[in-house]
Amino acid sequence: MRWSDDALKEMSRVPFFIRKMVKKRVEEFVQQQGSTLVLTDHLEECRQRFMKDQHREVKGYQLETCFGAKNCSNRVLGPSTLVEKLEKFFHGQALKEFLEENISGPIKLHHEFRVSVSFCPNACSRPQIVDMGIIGAVRPAWASGNECSSCGACCEECKEDAITLVEDAGPLVDCEKCLCCGHCIRVCPTSALEIDKEGFRIMIGGKLGRHPQLAHELQGIFSEESVLDIAEKIVGFYKTNSRDGERLGAVINRIGLDRVYKHIGIPL
Repeated sequence: MRWSDDALKEMSRVPFFIRKMVKKRVEEFVQQQGSTLVLTDHLEECRQRFMKDQHREVKGYQLETCFGAKNCSNRVLGPSTLVEKLEKFFHGQALKEFLEENISGPIKLHHEFRVSVSFCPNACSRPQIVDMGIIGAVRPAWASGNECSSCGACCEECKEDAITLVEDAGPLVDCEKCLCCGHCIRVCPTSALEIDKEGFRIMIGGKLGRHPQLAHELQGIFSEESVLDIAEKIVGFYKTNSRDGERLGAVINRIGLDRVYKHIGIPL
């Protein structure tokens, strides 16, 4: 399907979290009209239909990923089926039905439970501003059996200044600064740095809107299985405590972060 330059310009103004859905709907509409070129008139007609029947488009959740889900040089992890498993999980949670039962008035896209997966700390899919954000992570550590040549490659590569070379002690990693991108491990010529732990960082309670806030990061790096387990507990907590369309972040603000940690079963 071809797009006119003006139509592409208009599409770029659509909020990122619904852009993929809007593009698909527009192209389906244009195809039904017997055309192969998307024009601005098509966008306007679709917009009018969408605003009138927005509730029909709501499925209860939105799951987004970055380009690293397929092929990206910054991706820190190997092959993963996490996104597919998350999609299957959220599809089975009947979140649209939950919203319909708990919201007075028509449900809209901003009511949906939002999940975002990024496969490196660049976080292109913006996991910091959704209900549950997930970021691929590789934590480095000094491999004491391998000699450090003190070449400084790891220090030069680290954008966070999280690595210090100490004579006779090898590279020391400041875990408070480290974002677990794994780049230092890649550039080490003697394998003095190795993977200490790999998996996913998890952030909860981020949101935009009238009262935006960044998500709170749970402490630790979690396996794929742990992410799915925490997702199940988070959704259960959300369903139990959300009132009239409250986002997870608003629920946390109202009843306290400690309640979330207790429900998940990990220390605060």
